[in-house]
Amino acid sequence: IYNFKLEKIMFKSDILFTGYYGQKNTGDDAFIEVSSWGAKKYWLKNEVKYLARKDKLPISNTENYKGYPFSIPKTYRLQSSLLLSKTDFLISAGGSTIHSKLPVNNIKAKAMQMKSNNKNLKIGAVGVSIGPFKTLEDEQAVEKYLQSIDFLAVRDQSSYDFASSLNLPYSPINSFDLAALLPYIYQSNTAEKDKKKTIGISVCPVESVNDTKNLKREEKRNSMLVDLLKTLDREDDIHFKFVVFNGHERIGDRELTYQTAAKASLKSYEVIDYQQRTELMWNEIATCDFVITTRLHAAIFSCFSDVPFMLNEYHQKCPDFLETIGYCPEYRLYNSEYSIKEKADQILKIINTKMYQPPAHVEKMKDRALLNFTGIEL
Repeated sequence: IYNFKLEKIMFKSDILFTGYYGQKNTGDDAFIEVSSWGAKKYWLKNEVKYLARKDKLPISNTENYKGYPFSIPKTYRLQSSLLLSKTDFLISAGGSTIHSKLPVNNIKAKAMQMKSNNKNLKIGAVGVSIGPFKTLEDEQAVEKYLQSIDFLAVRDQSSYDFASSLNLPYSPINSFDLAALLPYIYQSNTAEKDKKKTIGISVCPVESVNDTKNLKREEKRNSMLVDLLKTLDREDDIHFKFVVFNGHERIGDRELTYQTAAKASLKSYEVIDYQQRTELMWNEIATCDFVITTRLHAAIFSCFSDVPFMLNEYHQKCPDFLETIGYCPEYRLYNSEYSIKEKADQILKIINTKMYQPPAHVEKMKDRALLNFTGIEL
C-alpha cells in the first residue's frame, strides 16, 4: 500500500518539465509560470511537475508548483529517475537547452534510453533554442537527439532553420520565447508607473562567467554603461531602478549590479533584489519609463509590458530577438558599439516626449509564442 501511494501520489505526473529551473533566474522562473499555464489551458494537463527543488521554484499567486517530492540531499538523481518512470511526457520548456552532447546521467539521455526500450514515454521541447555548437560532435549528438524526440517548438529563426534542415520525423514549429505570454497570465496587473522618471537597469556578467579569455568585452560593456548612466543622471532628474534578474550566488547579477551603481554615483537609485514571485519582477520592469538591459529577459519583459528599452547585445540570441520583434535599428546598442551622448539624448527624448517607435511585431510574436501549445497536440 505504501509503495503504491508513493508512486501514485508523490511521483506520478502527466508532464515532467525539465530546464534550468530553481536557480534564482527570473527568465527561467517565467518559463515555469508559462509552461504550467499553457499545459492546463491548451493541453488540459493538470498534473505537472518540475525537475527542481520545490522551495527553489517561483512563487505564484494562483499556482502551487510541484518539484521533487522530497527535499533530501543526494537523492535528487534517484528522484529524477522515479519521476521519469511515472510520467507520460518529458518536455524541455524554455531556454538555450539543446546545444551539446548529453551526459549519460542527464534526464533527457535517460528518457531516450527508456523510450528506446519501448516505454510509453513521449519526449519534446517547447520555447527552446538549438545551438550554438562548440564541436562537430555536439552538433551530431543534437541532431541524433532531435531525431529521437516526438515534437519541437523553437523560439528563434536560426533554430528553426537548423531543425528544418534535418530529416526529422515531425515538423518543427517556428514559435517564440515563452515569456512573451506573460501578459496573458498577468492581465489583471494594475501596477502604475512610478511618479518620478524611472529608468530600469539590468546587468549581466557574461565573459567573466563563460569566456574569461575575452574579459575585455565585458569590461567595455560595463564601463560604457556606467558612462551612459552618469550622462543621463547629469542631464535630467531621473530615478534609476537596478533589477537583479539572476540572484544566483555564483553566476548571478547582484555583485555586478552594486558595482555598477557605485561606479555611476547616481543621485537617486535603488536595487531590487531577485524575488521568487515572478509577477513582482514583471511589475518592477512594467513600472519603468525606460529600461537599459544586458539580460535578454529583462528586454523581453520590457517589450511585452510595453516599456521602451535598449538591449546590450552580448550574444547572438540578442540580435536574433531584436530582429524578430521588428525592433527599430536606430535604438540598437549592438555589443557596446554606440555613442554615449547619442544614446543618452535618444533615451531622454523618449522619456520626456513619450515618442517611441515600439517593435513592429509584438502582437505577432505573442501569437507565435502561443504555438508552443496550440501547435502541439498531446
